[in-house]
Amino acid sequence: MDKTRLTQRFQQALQIHGAGNPAGAEPIYREIVQSLPEFAEAWYLWGLAAQELGEHEDAAARFGRAIAIGGERDDILYHWGVSLQALGRWPSAHQCLSKALAQAPDNPHYMAGLGNLALEKKEFQHAESWYLKAIAIKESFPQVHYNLGTLYREQAENAKAFSHFQRTLELDPGHWKAHFSLGLMLQYDNRTQEAVDHYTRAIHIKPDYWRALWAMYLALPTFYQTHEEMPPARERWLAGVEKLQENFHPTDAMARREARHACESTTNFHLHYQGQNDLLAQKAQGRLLTRLAHLIYPGNSSAPVGRIGEKVHCAFVSSFLHGHSIFKTHSRFITRLDRKRFFVSVFYTGTLKDESLKMVMQGSDAFYDIGRQSERLVAAIRAAEPHVLIYTDLGMDPGLNLVSALRLAPIQCNAGGHPVTSGLPDMDYFLSSDAMEVAHAQEHYSETLVRLPNLAHCYPTPQIQRAVLPPGAERCPGEVVYCNLQNLIKLLPQHDFIYPAIALEVPGGRFWFIDPGGRIGEMFRMRLDRVFRAQGLDYGVFCRFFPRMGHYAFFGLIQASDIILDAIAWSGNNSSMESLALDKPIVTLPRELFRSRHTHGILKLLGITATQADDLGHYVAIAVRLGKDLGFRTEVVRAIAAKKSMLYEDDAPVRGLERALEAMVVERGMVVDS
Repeated sequence: MDKTRLTQRFQQALQIHGAGNPAGAEPIYREIVQSLPEFAEAWYLWGLAAQELGEHEDAAARFGRAIAIGGERDDILYHWGVSLQALGRWPSAHQCLSKALAQAPDNPHYMAGLGNLALEKKEFQHAESWYLKAIAIKESFPQVHYNLGTLYREQAENAKAFSHFQRTLELDPGHWKAHFSLGLMLQYDNRTQEAVDHYTRAIHIKPDYWRALWAMYLALPTFYQTHEEMPPARERWLAGVEKLQENFHPTDAMARREARHACESTTNFHLHYQGQNDLLAQKAQGRLLTRLAHLIYPGNSSAPVGRIGEKVHCAFVSSFLHGHSIFKTHSRFITRLDRKRFFVSVFYTGTLKDESLKMVMQGSDAFYDIGRQSERLVAAIRAAEPHVLIYTDLGMDPGLNLVSALRLAPIQCNAGGHPVTSGLPDMDYFLSSDAMEVAHAQEHYSETLVRLPNLAHCYPTPQIQRAVLPPGAERCPGEVVYCNLQNLIKLLPQHDFIYPAIALEVPGGRFWFIDPGGRIGEMFRMRLDRVFRAQGLDYGVFCRFFPRMGHYAFFGLIQASDIILDAIAWSGNNSSMESLALDKPIVTLPRELFRSRHTHGILKLLGITATQADDLGHYVAIAVRLGKDLGFRTEVVRAIAAKKSMLYEDDAPVRGLERALEAMVVERGMVVDS
């Protein structure tokens, strides 16, 4: 190619690239560097085109070539660092970005680049420092304000996050990601319609922003002021699922990647807090997720049914095997399955590492630290070829929405850490508690129900000796303290009347709650104010709120109370196990669904029926009697103290799981080598 032609082609590439079409410019840049291999600027621009297309491996190679030819220019170093970061090569990325800043010490973009790298590494203080330096030089830098908002949101500094997202939009009203992020915050704050408005604006700006479309259709309130608000929210969500089923059809690779992010952005557990039978809703969502999962991860509609040697390979997938309630309820299945009959592997999709996780690592035959990488998870499970795949906490981590909809093992189980059916066609079994389920419970599940013995967990003995009294839990003489241990979003407005009803009957009756913060606590106080005022009472006299607290302060709060009031629609499981370790009477009202029957099953195992209600009026009557009749309360406390040891370290569910797994293998016709 002669010089004139080369110049013309280069100008043409610049024009196409500058018009926002890097894909169109790419072949021209390729043609140029093939004709003139030592043209550093063409290599650099070719790298930029690849970077803009998300092709970071190619981009990094081209930036490296440009620097090898033309030297370490700060702008090339910066972009090289960005692509290296995208490839997970953090040390090399840091080196490039630092060199770029050393050449241009006042460049806010390079400072922001180092901030972005620190943010991805969860080095929040370093990230904040770089971002603040950048906006000190260039305050009108919308992307840095957006990144600061993201940083503060990850640290639960919501007021700061909200302010920076708003500033982003003041500077750049077309910043679709800021609209989306602001929508997420508004939705969390129970400002659902405002959230939907921001999602809608994001879609208008970027029509293929699938995350915003997903959120717009499936937004649910986090809290309800009245029972009447629930049915419209449910109907809207169901209609949203159908609209996504009709309209959500990503075609090319980039669209499918964005669709994956959308599907993995949220769960629908706020629907489950309404206390309804969600089988039809879960099935509708299951059909949508299954269609998209097979579109995004093709070739995973069947799993090889291999021969089983001496052992059944049982794999567990979990995001919460650190110091979390799931560790308490499910980790002993991993560590105590009979190793003469089972090979146990774990695919950990969480990010927190602690002593609890270390116990799981040491107690498994193979441990895969996957993190938040669903593509890697699919590949790792396929390579391991487990006979049985068990999801311990399906419905809690949105990152598993798509993976769990695939057929990655011949037998797949939902282990009920989130006590709701998955609705997924390829989820075969739901592992539940025989003590907690009603006789006809199969009607609530798309999976085949497996009733494990007793409580379906081998729960560790709570370390109650480490209890510490949280600030504000001091008692006044004559008080009878009723404590609610559940998240306030699990308390439904139609049940609020129980508190003033008890207060009217029990002199000195007081109610303790744990406030999650934000508008949820404010809105719950408004509900309490309404029902107490209806009885001529001031809720502020009767109710005390505590901030979120650590585990041992939680024990201390239980220890300082007299009576536990179980949430009616979503019964306590872990909280009840820990309350009973401290000999506290629990008032419960079992309903139809598994999630309303946890405490019922626990008390049933202890043979304690006196604190189990038949209806709401009976619930109040039991609570009143426990508050006024010290002899009755003492009798219940003694019954708990005498029998509670049977609740903990119970291997019967583990042995039951072993039998169930072997029966599944036989039922599926899987060949066992003798």
